[in-house]
Amino acid sequence: MKALRFKHLYGEEMKSKFEQVTPTTITCDSTMVKANGLYTALLWQTGGGGLVCVLRSDKPAKLPFDTPMIKGHQGTILDLDWYPFDDEYLATSSQDQNICVWKINDLTTDITEPLTTLSGHDKKVNLIQWNPTSAWVLGSASHDQTVKVWDVQAGTARNTINANALPYSIDWNLNGSLIGSSWNDKKLKIIDPRQQTLTLEVNAHQGTKPQRFAWLGSTGYFVSVGFNKTQGREFSLWNASNPSEPVSTTQIDTGSGVLYPYWDEQLKVLYLSGKGDSSIKYFEFLDGQLHFLNQYTSNKPGKSYAFFPKRAVDVNICEVNRVAKIEENALSYVQLIAPRKANTFQEDLFPPCPGTQPAQTAAQFFGGQNANAVLISLKPDQQQQQQQQQQNVVFTQQPQKPQQQQQLTQPNAQDAQKIAQLESTVQNQQQQIMDLQAQVQNLQIQNQELLGQLSKYEQQQY
Repeated sequence: MKALRFKHLYGEEMKSKFEQVTPTTITCDSTMVKANGLYTALLWQTGGGGLVCVLRSDKPAKLPFDTPMIKGHQGTILDLDWYPFDDEYLATSSQDQNICVWKINDLTTDITEPLTTLSGHDKKVNLIQWNPTSAWVLGSASHDQTVKVWDVQAGTARNTINANALPYSIDWNLNGSLIGSSWNDKKLKIIDPRQQTLTLEVNAHQGTKPQRFAWLGSTGYFVSVGFNKTQGREFSLWNASNPSEPVSTTQIDTGSGVLYPYWDEQLKVLYLSGKGDSSIKYFEFLDGQLHFLNQYTSNKPGKSYAFFPKRAVDVNICEVNRVAKIEENALSYVQLIAPRKANTFQEDLFPPCPGTQPAQTAAQFFGGQNANAVLISLKPDQQQQQQQQQQNVVFTQQPQKPQQQQQLTQPNAQDAQKIAQLESTVQNQQQQIMDLQAQVQNLQIQNQELLGQLSKYEQQQY
């Protein structure tokens, strides 16, 4: 077996933190906290309805009692997820059976009006997750035992899949073509969201507590995390090409908190953190197995944890991941660092990662196309240039008109056909632009790599 690359990976808590934090005390299947390149959002304790507190991650402070909140749901909020292609948009789901998408314009006043509200589930919506490659495509799972896939700009659920069980977790695969999931019938189910079919259904952990599912990116494997018959915590590694039984099952400990998996696609490292745990465990994937590396341990347990996107890390100190940690009355951040002696940019620690440009539109996704994520370089001298080149698919939902006015302005068949043709042309042109930009970015990355190789060659010559 090859030597493990990240056995010296360690965690370090940042000195500054948010204080006077009042996180929710509800029991839910989500992590209750999510972070992106700008903000950290967490579910807030409330007597009625639902509240979300959004904070600038780079400005830890003691929060005032009148900290602005997102408020608008009629029931308790159960999950939240940042839109991956623009740090200003947040989706939330609730016991009121609705999903709301919010625009974070500023953090000085309460946000009470969502950008859009998605209605269609018959019971509370436990889980939501944005598609990792397609613009404005959202997956949701509900206690009505269904998974829905939404075209958010259109405000409609395009596809619905019946699972005949209550959901514990959902996870899009690397290119956003499949959804992996775990359920209270102790089964793992892989869903084709566009064909609206279950492509796989296998028995997983035998314990009675919730279990989780996570894809391992481009490796061709996935993991499930749960409990055995004696309620000990364990995880299983599965080969997606032969999933009849797990490749291996590893006993972790006898803790009681549910473990949440996070996969680092760039480093091929799996992190496990549990609600109520004071540690984060990490494993490196090598030769078809997951090998224990180390763990970060704190003297303060975390109510829950959430990982930042890779584009938010500090490459100057070899920070390979950053984690938001909810404590009793605080929100802190943990930096996971791979120590290196050199002061130059470390190519092997920071290969290209997903940026903020979607690879395709919702229309292309629902039309059956697949696309890999558009990658960016984390080299500091390329960051500003890449940000200027990023082109997003802007949210352009039109306000609803009164029913009578809609009937008066309904286009005839010929006009509707022309509109459809124009929309198709615009979508094709947008895709061509995004493809060309992706090619330019890849060429720039290749050019930088060649320049680096040339520099090394010249140094060897002299």
